[in-house]
Amino acid sequence: MTSLLDNIRILGKIALMCFLLLAVSTTIGVVSYNSLATQEKAAGWTEHTYAVLGTVNSIVAAMVDQETGMRGYLVSGDENFLAPQKAGAKSYAENLQRARQLTSDNPAQQKRFDELETLADGWTKDVVVQETKLMASKETMQQARDLEASGVGKKWMDGIRAKAAEIMDVEEKLLTVRSAEAAEAASSARFAIIAGSITMVLFGLVILLVLNVGMVRPLSAITSVMRRLAEGDTSITVAGDSRRDEIGAMASALEVFRQAAVTNRELEAEAVATRERQAKQQEELNRIKETEAGQLAFATQNIAAGLKRLSAGDLAFQLNDAFAPDFEPLRQDFNQSVRQLGVALSSIAQSIGTMDNGTREIASGAQDLAKRTEQQAASLEETAAALDEITANVGSSTKLTEEARNVATQANHSAAKSAEVVSHAEQAMRRIEESSQQISNIIGVIDEIAFQTNLLALNAGVEAARAGEAGKGFAVVAQEVRELAQRAAQAAKEIKGLIQTSTAEVTSGVKLVRDTGEALNTIGGFIGQINSHMNAIAVSAKEQSTGLAEINTAVNSMDQSTQQNAAMVEQSTAAAASLAQEATKLRDLVARFKLEGASGPRAPSELAKPVASPARALGSRIARAFGGKAATAAAVDEWEEF
Repeated sequence: MTSLLDNIRILGKIALMCFLLLAVSTTIGVVSYNSLATQEKAAGWTEHTYAVLGTVNSIVAAMVDQETGMRGYLVSGDENFLAPQKAGAKSYAENLQRARQLTSDNPAQQKRFDELETLADGWTKDVVVQETKLMASKETMQQARDLEASGVGKKWMDGIRAKAAEIMDVEEKLLTVRSAEAAEAASSARFAIIAGSITMVLFGLVILLVLNVGMVRPLSAITSVMRRLAEGDTSITVAGDSRRDEIGAMASALEVFRQAAVTNRELEAEAVATRERQAKQQEELNRIKETEAGQLAFATQNIAAGLKRLSAGDLAFQLNDAFAPDFEPLRQDFNQSVRQLGVALSSIAQSIGTMDNGTREIASGAQDLAKRTEQQAASLEETAAALDEITANVGSSTKLTEEARNVATQANHSAAKSAEVVSHAEQAMRRIEESSQQISNIIGVIDEIAFQTNLLALNAGVEAARAGEAGKGFAVVAQEVRELAQRAAQAAKEIKGLIQTSTAEVTSGVKLVRDTGEALNTIGGFIGQINSHMNAIAVSAKEQSTGLAEINTAVNSMDQSTQQNAAMVEQSTAAAASLAQEATKLRDLVARFKLEGASGPRAPSELAKPVASPARALGSRIARAFGGKAATAAAVDEWEEF
């Protein structure tokens, strides 16, 4: 894994980490959104079920109102008592139509409502129509009351109540299933938030560890190596040059700088040795010239008798004729002088050959040194150009790091907005909880009304019993009202229990939404920390760019110094060439003399075998480090061995 990251560019590393972090955050957001959507869907279906239950209760209440109106009409004979029956019939029709619309997607419930409508039509036909017809005439009023007392209406009403109870039982079962789905969605959301938070924490730690191992430590090591190289320590070892990212390129370039420093030291030592050797040769040459001048001065003092032959350059003769005794010492001196002059000129010829060879070797070495110095200057120029490219790359990396930091800031703002949305959701859940509490209070009031109605019905039954036969019909009405009050109290009790359960679920949902908001705030904190680390990386990249600019300035200074050295070497080469020309002229002059048993000046010896140019090796290393343009130039310029 580490070797794979080493071959990825710094921008690629940062983009990969940001992409993985964004993927984890997106996954957590999607899971949380799906859980909330499931809860909202379950809440919608629960509200729908409650609406169906309320509509069925309204249908039953409308039928009870019709029954109450008919009984009041039977007891009083006044058609004004039919008002509850007419209002109940209208309410029954409206609520039945609404119930059909609410259950339009449930064929089974539609069938049950059809059966309920059949029962209601039967009650209307057998009770409302028949009793209204009989009550129209005084002679048949008692028949209408007897028809009511026969229980024909109760049979239909019991069927209506049973069918309504069946419909409500189905809806309550659906309500149980949807409550279980909502609980399961809440559990999934809770698990997703906890697991996502743990994953984000662990992933953040892994990102920090990878960035530390893959970027911070290698950059610190390269900075330390640069500092030691700047202090002149060339024994260091540059690590990381096998990497394929910017750090590997910097390590390769740093290794080239180290090799260049080593080569520069070797060239300086070689130049010092060359200067010392030239100084010794010049000293020896001066000594030889002084000896030759003394010999020529001694020969000039003893050239009296053979000036003509001597002027002709013939030194291979002796004065064999005897001179007068007074001049014999002069002849002997002359002969001795001629012999010594011949020996001296022979030595001069040999010295001229040696000097010629030396000057040629010096000129050749100076030429080689000039070429190597020029090549070194070219290599330094290429190194300076490579440093410019590295500086530009580091600047680009700094800009990209700034962009990555801006992306992290935007992610932090998005997390803050998500926390604000969760806060609004929590407030909405609280308002739902308050509405449920108000509904519970209203149900309590309905329960009290049912209790009071039950008491009133009981009192009415007692009064009807006291009235005897005249209060019999009113007793029936009181009994029905009492049963209606008991059913209303039971329904209010059941609704209150359901609302309490809904309130508990809403409270749990509020807690889950609050936990979601806290998790999003924690994620925002982690994103802020990542933004801080990205800022530190950007500052470090800027400092590296400044350091590379200083190194570039130093390399340019070395380039100028090398150019000056090349100019000095060219001057030395010109001086050595001039000296070689003078030696050639001197050899030609000595060759005019005829010497006995002496050979002419020796020809220049074969030059020493040239050595390989260290500048060429330096250029090759630069080409391998940077590739592309430099490598092509190195392939085209096939330098010859010096």
